[in-house]
Amino acid sequence: MIKIMIVGFGNVGQGFFELLNARRDELGIDAVVTEIVDRRRGFIRNPGPEILPDARAGRQLGVKVDPEDIPRLITESDANVVCEFTDLNIRDKGEPAFTYITTAMRSGKHVITTNKGPVAFHYDELMELSRRYNVGFGFKGTVMAGTPSFNVLELLPGAHVEYFQGILNGTTNFILTKMHEGLSFNDALRLAQEMGYAEADPSLDIDGVDPALKAIIISRVLGWRHSLDSMEVVGIRNIEMAGNGVVKLIAYADEKRAFVKPMVLDPADPMAHVNGNLNAIKFKLDTLGSLIIIGPGAGRVETAQAVLTDLMSIVRRYGLR
Repeated sequence: MIKIMIVGFGNVGQGFFELLNARRDELGIDAVVTEIVDRRRGFIRNPGPEILPDARAGRQLGVKVDPEDIPRLITESDANVVCEFTDLNIRDKGEPAFTYITTAMRSGKHVITTNKGPVAFHYDELMELSRRYNVGFGFKGTVMAGTPSFNVLELLPGAHVEYFQGILNGTTNFILTKMHEGLSFNDALRLAQEMGYAEADPSLDIDGVDPALKAIIISRVLGWRHSLDSMEVVGIRNIEMAGNGVVKLIAYADEKRAFVKPMVLDPADPMAHVNGNLNAIKFKLDTLGSLIIIGPGAGRVETAQAVLTDLMSIVRRYGLR
């Protein structure tokens, strides 16, 4: 049996729990969530689907958990896969999620995360721990949710990426789309918050930090060594529309440079027509030319799909049953 421990049971954790229970039979895997630990909802063993209504209401599900006890619970768990879904923390460079992930790896557990912070700030160390302890490390959900992004390159052996550019943040893309339709920045942001696309504090999105972290993750997968400190990052805070051009917040990287900033796109560019909260990425490849992928980049079910993708990859690579 594949025993899964979920750390962090917000929207993504609940979405994955529901999707796994719905699809595991057709996927042919004997996988079950045996433990959930969440700082607000508590610690629960052998959860059943009946917990979801209470979880979505934010109610406590089990024994109250001291956050300092979570690494111990991870170490003592008999799960062989840990899914880490806690909140992004930029200020502390991915903590405490980084500690949760490394604790799991050092105790011989495969790890799947949707948290951008640990991967963007500690990529080399995490990949080294994965190799040292012979455990899988999946992080597809950190970029464009379940829509294929960097993982599509696994289907293209021998292809070299010359550069990539993308619309990697649905919140800002929604705001810019509405501004093109005539709304002011403040009205578009307010609408994004009302529709659940933007947080109460949207700073990471509108200041460009979120897409910058995603660009760093893709870059590190490609072997490029960009970091947040070395990037030009310009968001859309208080941006004004001018002329007839289509403005999008673009993340770009090649081997030598990386940036995130608003750019005016040619109307003939397919990305100029990626609207609403959709994401898009274009890889310039030496073998295929331009490969463009468009799809949702966030959402409960959409991100759960990324976790399921990572889980199946680990199952195949490590022979889990």
